[in-house]
Amino acid sequence: NSMLAVGYKHDRSFVVRGSRIGVFRHGENDGIEFDTTISRIDDTHGTEFTPSSVMLHEQDSSMVLQNRDRPHELYRMDLEYGKVVEEWKVHEDIPTVSIAPNTKYSQMTGDKTLVGLSHNMLYRIDPRVGGDNMVVQNELQSYTTKSHFTAAATTESGAIVVGSGKGEIRLFDRLGVRAKTTLPALGEAILGIDVTSDGRYVVATCKTYLLLIDTKLPSDPAGKTGFQKSFPQAQKPAPRRLQLRPEHVVYMSAPISFTPAKFNQSPDGNHSEKTIVTSTGPFVITWNLRRALGTGRGDAYHIKQYADVVVADNFRFGQDRSIVVTLPNDVQC
Repeated sequence: NSMLAVGYKHDRSFVVRGSRIGVFRHGENDGIEFDTTISRIDDTHGTEFTPSSVMLHEQDSSMVLQNRDRPHELYRMDLEYGKVVEEWKVHEDIPTVSIAPNTKYSQMTGDKTLVGLSHNMLYRIDPRVGGDNMVVQNELQSYTTKSHFTAAATTESGAIVVGSGKGEIRLFDRLGVRAKTTLPALGEAILGIDVTSDGRYVVATCKTYLLLIDTKLPSDPAGKTGFQKSFPQAQKPAPRRLQLRPEHVVYMSAPISFTPAKFNQSPDGNHSEKTIVTSTGPFVITWNLRRALGTGRGDAYHIKQYADVVVADNFRFGQDRSIVVTLPNDVQC
């Protein structure tokens, strides 16, 4: 097992294992049971491949797959048939390194378009365009310097946060414009990024710690965030570092290497993201968001140990206690 996509709509989770996908159904009392296997992932030419990333799309009827060997293309799998039915030639000159939904919950809708990220560009991908160029030109923002973008996430309104291999974090209010806010690097590369529905909090994953950022402008009477308005130079937010206590690092007896941290999802409009989850080795770690913000302590967390290395983890949709955990040869909830 290598990747996990938790369904938004039909209470299903999809686990990638090589060029196969296991489909699991969530039962009562937080149980999870095997449903079916999509036995072989082939492109439209019948060539088998192992996806480098997957994203559920169009009300969980489709899955968008990336193939590391073909970075200029994306593939749409029809989950009802379990086959790749479309090959999207995104752009012959732009290798896509990461994708994200248009808005945090657009996967619950029939929205066809999505956000693409290359090493120095951010753009909208519209598969309906067809042909060899699906990048919407007036929604493309390019940086001339080597930005080394690595990961992106979107808010409920479609604002975008982008992390980079240099450790920088950029906040965009929409596609096609320069970032409203750029937060300078604190050191390590950013491996994953997530944002709350309302854009108030961002969590960035580095190899051995997380960065929690409050994007609200401290002196803005309207309560705007750094997505909507630039921070004054002297008021840029200081990220809170969430990290393991030394005694736990010693107990784990292996180098810390966090999986991309996620907030629990809160699609009902009450902005009640309460928890952050990540993992390292066989340990799943959760932080209570309010406690981390209120106490300023990044070392107050809950640890759960599993029997094997955790390769991926995420909350069940709409839950903040039920976590789907993918192990090399098992899936647990």
